[in-house]
Amino acid sequence: MLPDLLLSLERGIAPLIALIALGFVWRIKTPAGLNVVDTRRTINALVLYLFYPGIAYDVISRVNFGPEVFLVPASIWFGLLAAMGLGWLVFARPRTVWGISAPAVGALLIGCSFGNILSMGIAVLQSLFGPEAARYPIYADVIGISVLYWTLGAGVAAVMGTKEQSFRLGAFAMTLFKMPPVWAFFAGLTVNLLAIPVPQWVSTTAHLLGQAVVPSMLLTVGMSISLETVKRSPRMILAASAIKLIVMPALVAAVVLPLFGMTEVTQVMILLAGMPTMMATVLLSERFGLDTEILAAVMVVSTLGFFFTLPLMVALLL
Repeated sequence: MLPDLLLSLERGIAPLIALIALGFVWRIKTPAGLNVVDTRRTINALVLYLFYPGIAYDVISRVNFGPEVFLVPASIWFGLLAAMGLGWLVFARPRTVWGISAPAVGALLIGCSFGNILSMGIAVLQSLFGPEAARYPIYADVIGISVLYWTLGAGVAAVMGTKEQSFRLGAFAMTLFKMPPVWAFFAGLTVNLLAIPVPQWVSTTAHLLGQAVVPSMLLTVGMSISLETVKRSPRMILAASAIKLIVMPALVAAVVLPLFGMTEVTQVMILLAGMPTMMATVLLSERFGLDTEILAAVMVVSTLGFFFTLPLMVALLL
């Protein structure tokens, strides 16, 4: 069984690497004279307003719900809070030893805790567990990480950043509930639970839109990779990446395995905890004045390191 799973994972990893590499080549070559920043922003907008709502509705409207709808987001909350707490002990408490500023500490705290659940998670889990496994990252993203991103993440960035912007929980909560993927999630949930008949063309359109999520987001990951940023403070960047890729999934495993045993859901919880740094954290960094260079470097190193830690996790878990 293990060779079959590893073969399935290999087939899943190769396209991930290829798409990220294509995005990196785009960054270097800028075909058709399109600026990489504007191109990335356009793709991100398409994902946010069209592609991600499509896959959220498509999957949630027809999935059979189980305990994982609560367990997977709960594991994300636990792992993220534990990783950020550890990051605080490693980077913030001995800040003078590291010789870093508060904005750099804020960037490291966010970088070592917020994972790229959506694009990486969907691609990896579908390659391992089949198409229906897309529901796990959607649960984790909409119910788990998105809530913490607009509350805890924004709060940390506001406190540690250099830009004088006040953090208001109510305003950020409203931002969360205005997001198209959240509306699509609850629309699909309503259709599913109430068995509301929907025209076939609606489901087909949502499915077609959803198919563009993973390639679009992986291209933007490649477009965001800048190897120059890795040369700055390599020890801190490696430490933050190790917390994200190794310590965070280990902490989740230490809790969920004794409680629930080795099941598909617990395997998913651990794998999602070990995803690399979330690309959207750069938006918080730029908005509140964190050290974006360090955060981008953590994103690069954790993304590259993920292709080494993922096969190890698969070998241990499956």
